[in-house]
Amino acid sequence: MRRTTIGRYLMLALFITVAGCAPAKKEIPTEEIRARADRAFDDLQKEETGEKGISEDDSSAVRTLGGVREEEGSAVQVSKGARPDWVDGESMQYPSSSYLTGVGYDAERKSAEDKARAEIAKIFLSKVDSRTRTYQDYLQTTSTSKSGSEETFSIQEITDVSTEKVLSGVRIAHIYQQSSPEKLYYALAVLDRSQSATILSDRIRKLDADMEILLDMAEGEADVFKKIKYLKQSIGKHAMREAYDTELRIVSRSGRGISSPIHFTEIKSELDAILLRDFLIGVSVTGSRGAEVQDALVQGLNQEGFSISEDVYAANVHIRGEVKISPLERGTADWKYVRWRAHFDMVDRAGGSVFGSFTRTGREGHLNLQQAEDRAVRKIRDTLITEIAGEVRRYIFSK
Repeated sequence: MRRTTIGRYLMLALFITVAGCAPAKKEIPTEEIRARADRAFDDLQKEETGEKGISEDDSSAVRTLGGVREEEGSAVQVSKGARPDWVDGESMQYPSSSYLTGVGYDAERKSAEDKARAEIAKIFLSKVDSRTRTYQDYLQTTSTSKSGSEETFSIQEITDVSTEKVLSGVRIAHIYQQSSPEKLYYALAVLDRSQSATILSDRIRKLDADMEILLDMAEGEADVFKKIKYLKQSIGKHAMREAYDTELRIVSRSGRGISSPIHFTEIKSELDAILLRDFLIGVSVTGSRGAEVQDALVQGLNQEGFSISEDVYAANVHIRGEVKISPLERGTADWKYVRWRAHFDMVDRAGGSVFGSFTRTGREGHLNLQQAEDRAVRKIRDTLITEIAGEVRRYIFSK
C-alpha cells in the first residue's frame, strides 16, 4: 500500500528502532540497534504481503528490548561535548561499506533530522527519475494526446513510491548538540545497505514474476483491448522494477542490480505492433465536403500511428462525423468568408457505446468561396486530428 508521505514510513522505523524516553541513560548496543532495524524491515514486508504487522495507529504499542522500554514517539538521546566523527566525516560505527548516511544540521532538532533524511533521499531521487525517463517519454506519445498528461499510471508516482519504500528503512542513529559558536543540532541518518538490498531484491523478483504472468495473458488473449491492457500493465510493472533496480545498485555493496529477464523494448514493440496491426479505426464523415474531410482525417490518423479500415463494421472504433460549411454574407467582392461546424462521435464498435463526443466551430476567409472552403477543410483536419487521436488513445488504455 502506498503511503502518501515519507514521514509515515519513517515513523514506523523510528517506532521500532529508536530508544525510549525512560529515565535510565543506558546506552543501547549496536547489535540491538541493528536488531530493531531488522524488525522494522520485517514489519514493512509483512505489511506489503498482507500479513499482520505493527499498526501505525496503535498509540499504546510498547516494546521492551534489553531492559529498555521503547514506546512510539521515543527519541534518540542528544549527545554533547566532544564533536563526533560523523559530523565532519565517515562514522566509524556506520561505515560507508555497510551504510548509506546523511548528516543534517539546524537550530531546531526536528529540522536537523529531516535534513539528514533528505540527504539520503537525494542519493536516490535523481537516479531513479533518470532511469524511468524512457517510460515517461514513451507513454506521453503512446497513451496520451500531445497536450494531455493523463496516464494509466504516473511515472512520478512510481518514483515517489519506490523511493518512499526504500527510505522507510532510514533512521536517525545519533543526535549531537553543538553549544558554540552557535547552538546547532546535528543529526545522523543511516540506511543499512544489506537489509535494503534484501528487500529490494525480493520486490524485483516479485515484479518479474508478475510481468511473466501479464505477458502470458496478453499472448493468449483474443480481445484487442484486453491484450493492450495487459501489455500496458506490464510496462508499469517494468517501470517500477527499474526504479527498484536503480535503488538496489545504490545500496548494494557491489553496485550491481538484477538483470531483467524481460526487456522493455520487447513489450514496447509488441504494443506498437498491436496498435498498428490489430487495432483498426473506421472513419465516416457526412455533410459539406465530407469525403475530403474524411480523407484528411484518415491521412492524419495514419500519421499518428493508427491503422484505418475501409469497412467501419470491421473496425474496433468508429469515428463518425458531420460537417457543415456555409458562406457568410459579411464577405466582400474581394474577400469571401465561410463558417464551419464539425460534430464527431467516437464509438466502440464492440459495445456500441459512445466514448467521446465534441463539436467545434470556426470561420475562414479567402479570395473566393472555393478557397475559403479549402482552408476550412484544412482547419477542421488540423483542429480535430490531435483531439481525436488523443481521445482514442485514452480510451484504449483506460479499458
